This record gives sequence, structure tokens and C-alpha cells, in this order.
Amino acid sequence: MRWRWLFVVPGLAAVAYGAHGLWTSLSGEALTSWAIWMLGGALLHDLVVAPVWIGLGWLAARTLPRPARAPVVVGAATSAAVALVALPFVLGFGGDEGDTSFLPRDYGTTLLVVVGVVLAVSVAWAAVRVQRARDSA
Repeated sequence: MRWRWLFVVPGLAAVAYGAHGLWTSLSGEALTSWAIWMLGGALLHDLVVAPVWIGLGWLAARTLPRPARAPVVVGAATSAAVALVALPFVLGFGGDEGDTSFLPRDYGTTLLVVVGVVLAVSVAWAAVRVQRARDSA
């Protein structure tokens, strides 16, 4: 148990340093905006994201064979992370109609291709694991 303090103390020091920097360098309005953003992110996670993942995990446990669960979960998590990163590009936030060099690609189609490849690899991985489990049984 003592070795945990080797991680806790530097972590708390980093949090204190960050809080001090945030408190001293932001104006009242910017600090309020930051607090709303952080609270909104926490609420979004706790009220939407976490229940969705719990439900998907429950569904996977009920419907998928045990060897297929890990590949499907990894594929779903990877697809969700890629979609989250790509969403501002797909929606075109910050774009300028007159500037054709800004966001010049079809990001929606690219996102669909990437997610499709990730899910196809996950399904193939799951199929191989299920087949290996059947062969060894």
C-alpha cells in the first residue's frame, strides 16, 4: 500500500499546479465558462456515455459467445473514439464557404470507411477467436 503514495503525491501536486495556473490566469468569465464546460462534460459522461456503454456491455454479454466479446468491444470503442475525433470535421465546424482549402475532403465518407474497416477487422477477429475456441473444445 505504501508504494501507491509514490503515484498519489505527484498526481496531487500536478492537480494543484494546474488548478493554480487556471485560477491565476483566467478571468472570471473565462473561469465560469471553463467550469460550465467541465461540469457539462462530466454530466454528459455520467448520464449518457456511461449508461450507453453499460447497456452495450450487457447486450454483448447476453448475445455474443465469450471469445467474441473482446474483439467486438475493442472495435466498438475504437469506432466511437474515431467518430468523436472526426465529428468536428464531418460537421464542418469553423469552415468558410469562400475558402476551398479549408476542410477540402469528404470527411463523412472517410469516417464511414474507417469505421467500416475497424468493424470488419473486429468481426474477423471475433470469428477467428470463436472458431479457435470451437476447435480446441
